[in-house]
Amino acid sequence: MASVPRYIVERGSDQVRIAFGGIVKIVKDLKITRVTLVVPKKGGWEHTIVARFLGAGVAKALVKGEPVTVVEGVTMVLESSQTLRSSFDQGLLVGAHISVKDMAKLDDAWGAQAIMFLPWVESEAREWKDTWRPQTIGAEAEEAQPSSLSEPVEEALRQLTGMINLSTGLSHPLDKQHAQRTFEKLRSKGHAYDPAEIRRWAQRNNWSSSAAADLEAVARKRR
Repeated sequence: MASVPRYIVERGSDQVRIAFGGIVKIVKDLKITRVTLVVPKKGGWEHTIVARFLGAGVAKALVKGEPVTVVEGVTMVLESSQTLRSSFDQGLLVGAHISVKDMAKLDDAWGAQAIMFLPWVESEAREWKDTWRPQTIGAEAEEAQPSSLSEPVEEALRQLTGMINLSTGLSHPLDKQHAQRTFEKLRSKGHAYDPAEIRRWAQRNNWSSSAAADLEAVARKRR
């Protein structure tokens, strides 16, 4: 969901403290009443640095499936990246030390009002930043790289996006053919592009993460 506000808190000794300070500000500013904390798995989560920051009582309640209060009028629930499903009441989705692959589930969640990422791996932080250009809360380790796509390439992608059924991506043979012809035409006109940037552009422009990955694959074959 490209229009959803996104935030990142770079890894560091104060990452969790900075993140929860940011969470309080975000929910107040955006009038969000629910925070969904997404972790790699619930088993053993009570022993992680995030759980220790929240305290044993809060962590235990979250693992048991009980909502806890963040600030007055705002509750937080715990989900794992395996069990997360889109729903209307997810509010602020916070991916805490999950992989960038699992962050795609948060990025595709239609019920999210805002999304935050607490990366554990620096390379995954860069990838997510280059894709979404989120607002950084706290110190920024490295700026997101600007898109390398030329205007003719972006215009071709806009036309393709308006032509296909975004709800199914490239699963329909005709839509895949449209994509193939788009890149063949760009190549014939001498327009170069980075397939990874094609995927990032697609994700920012309402393609699902899996459909954007399919588009990147087509772009690589037709480069």
